[in-house]
Amino acid sequence: MKLIVDANVIISALIADSKTRELIVTLEPELLTPEIVVDELGKYKPLVIEKSGMDEDRVQQFIDLLFRHIETVPVRSFQNHIDDADTAIGDTDPDDVLYLACALGTDAGIWSDDTDFQSQDLVPVYTTQDVLDTFSTV
Repeated sequence: MKLIVDANVIISALIADSKTRELIVTLEPELLTPEIVVDELGKYKPLVIEKSGMDEDRVQQFIDLLFRHIETVPVRSFQNHIDDADTAIGDTDPDDVLYLACALGTDAGIWSDDTDFQSQDLVPVYTTQDVLDTFSTV
């Protein structure tokens, strides 16, 4: 099983020493995210620094740690699924289209606490609680 991890889950793992952080580094399923998430995290780095109380170097260390467990997927590898994803969720939340397209292109589910993903039925969606209840850790 593969799971596409959305940026909010990753940001949550960066802000607090939480179950989410632990899950990312210990889950058995393969974790993936669209490569654009790396750029998106850069925009949120000041917020992560502020909310976590860590300095910039420490935040970067955690980003590096998390991305040892999360593979980035180039847009070109799921580009042919963007139209289907847009049809399914684009009106609900255009920011979620690439996550859904990535899930379709990699035959994966989505790990997100964003309820907007519930409006589509193309791939399974797991909240953090669902991930805790459903998947094994190492």
